[in-house]
Amino acid sequence: MSGTSRSSHLAAVFVISIFLSAALLFAVQPMTGRLVLPSLGGSPAVWNTVMVFFQASLLAGYALAHALARLKSQRMQVTLHALLALAALLTLPIGYSASLIDPAQSPIMSLLVGLVIGVGFPALTLATMSPLLQRWYASLGLKRSADPYFLYAASNAGSLIGLLGYPLVIEPFFGLEQQRTGWTLGFGLLAMFVGAIWLELIRKNQHDPAQPESTEEVGARPGPIKWIVLALVPSSLLLGVTQHITTDIAAMPLFWAIPLALYLVTFIVAFSGRTDRLFKITSRAAPILAVAVTVAILVGAKHPLFAVLLLHLAAFFAIALGCHARLYQSRPKAEDLTRFYLFISIGGVLGGSINALVAPNVLSWVAEYPIMIALGAGLAVGWPAVSKRLIIEVSPSIAFAAVFAVGLVLLDHQGELGSILLVGAPALVCFLLSTKPARFALALLAAMVLPELIRPDANLIHRERTFFGVHAVYREPARDGERHVLRHGGTIHGLQNLGSPTPQTYYHPTGPIGVVFERLAPSADIGAIGLGVGSVASLARSGDALTFYEIDSEVHRIASDPALFTFLSDSPATIETVIGDGRLTIQASDPMDLVIIDAFTSDAIPAHLMTAEALGLYADKLRPGGLIAMHLSNRYLKLEPVVASTAREAGLVCRIWAEVPNSSQLIDGKQPSVWALLAKSDADLALFTEFEPVGPDPSVRPWTDDYANVLGVMRFD
Repeated sequence: MSGTSRSSHLAAVFVISIFLSAALLFAVQPMTGRLVLPSLGGSPAVWNTVMVFFQASLLAGYALAHALARLKSQRMQVTLHALLALAALLTLPIGYSASLIDPAQSPIMSLLVGLVIGVGFPALTLATMSPLLQRWYASLGLKRSADPYFLYAASNAGSLIGLLGYPLVIEPFFGLEQQRTGWTLGFGLLAMFVGAIWLELIRKNQHDPAQPESTEEVGARPGPIKWIVLALVPSSLLLGVTQHITTDIAAMPLFWAIPLALYLVTFIVAFSGRTDRLFKITSRAAPILAVAVTVAILVGAKHPLFAVLLLHLAAFFAIALGCHARLYQSRPKAEDLTRFYLFISIGGVLGGSINALVAPNVLSWVAEYPIMIALGAGLAVGWPAVSKRLIIEVSPSIAFAAVFAVGLVLLDHQGELGSILLVGAPALVCFLLSTKPARFALALLAAMVLPELIRPDANLIHRERTFFGVHAVYREPARDGERHVLRHGGTIHGLQNLGSPTPQTYYHPTGPIGVVFERLAPSADIGAIGLGVGSVASLARSGDALTFYEIDSEVHRIASDPALFTFLSDSPATIETVIGDGRLTIQASDPMDLVIIDAFTSDAIPAHLMTAEALGLYADKLRPGGLIAMHLSNRYLKLEPVVASTAREAGLVCRIWAEVPNSSQLIDGKQPSVWALLAKSDADLALFTEFEPVGPDPSVRPWTDDYANVLGVMRFD
């Protein structure tokens, strides 16, 4: 085999190995989330723990790769890496032992132990692959060995395939056991390719033990702060744009995959090596798009939907691409490669932690999104020069912020002219300052943040942020006075007309759930998973005992405050609320006459609440003749067929009532709703003739703890 041919074959082995390791690492994360969900539920502590575990694994992997690369003996590097891979192989297939969990106590430490035992070694091994293999490639003296960063594009391409492959291919067609088996085979295949690399390194060292380091200077060696910041901002912005779109614009399921795919594409493009051209494009596009996003945020733009979505995604893409192109431009020479990736990993972890862990605990609104838009747009224009003249440099932006703040106070409630001045003027000033990074970032920041601080919505009467998002209560005009509305971004989670005890929307007394309560035996014991504003409590009767199971404690505080909503305080029934994941907390309940499942929203379906195993649990909690009512109204998902199929799998009878109110009922506040009623026999449903049987659909696979397919129930009409 010629030297050129051998070099090409080796390069292909490196590309395949890095691509495959990244794809496996991206696929294992949602797979692990699915594994722990039935045992621990979907509480913030669980999701945060899983997220922190994988971030820590990635960071530890990059740190280990850097430590191995610093060893003088490449044979020792290979030996230690092979031992790590062997340990990973011995723990396969990946798993998670529910026996380690005691739900009655804090599960976090036991969950971490379970993740380390079941997933730790494979995750750590995969995390070392990209930086360490790139470093080894640089040592082989092959074509492009002096600048091996093109392999990072292969890593992100693998991540992209893992990202898209899981929700589009793996989850819809394979159960968890099949996924674990397939993932094990993929890891074994990766071990074969990496084994070939180990053998080549050993062979190379036998013939030429003293490996010369590359002397070609690929880039300058800046301080790690620049690398961390350039990685941190796009990482935070990724979560920020996803949350902004899915809460404030369109609460669509699986939408998170689109920004994440764009994020990975920016790495692929940036590390392809065409940075000069990229800088010209991003330095021109990012300021324009950032100013346009600023205007959209100031006016609260949501329509036309496609145009607004495209604007936010385009701005995110341009800013992330600009930051990642600057990362590539600042890359060090190959022998410092693992250090470079370590600090990129630190920046990525910090960026994600700001959004996921810090902001929900210290901010009452999603301020990190406009902040990162401003910082990112400035970085896309250029890296700011830090000097004694920085204050002078940003003085125009400081002056603008002061004038804008005064304008927000003086022009409040001044009609159309004031609105134009408070939107158009900031946009113009920001654009004029867009040639200087620091000036531009500060001006954008002032334009987006000051209105929220100085002139909040006058109709906003309560706002609190939790892991699940921002819960805001607004005062709005109604046909017969005023009403209070609980919103999570653009989604209404409950409302009440002031002075009226009658629930509106999906909980009207003449609607499906109202009819169920009307025909329920007196003094019923009822459990409801999902609280909202407590509308269901107004349907309960004197003598009834109603227990809500609510995962978000802030929702309970809002519903319990009579100054906001009075459904709970006015209910004649005995009301109790248990905080925690509904599937877990309901296990400790006494027998019930009715179980209500009302925890599904447009963008988030807690699938573990509607699997065959979950329905079986609810059925076990029913007294003879007891019922399960499931609220299925959803703009984006058609849940009726899968609920019917899953009910049959659980040995239950299922009937559906999709009610469409007439015009007078709509005026009265009643909204169309879809409810399923489940029971152990047809006789238990004899009184509820409005609910119609659902014929079997063999094409719809029942959901279980092993299999659930959200993509398969999406509406595309």
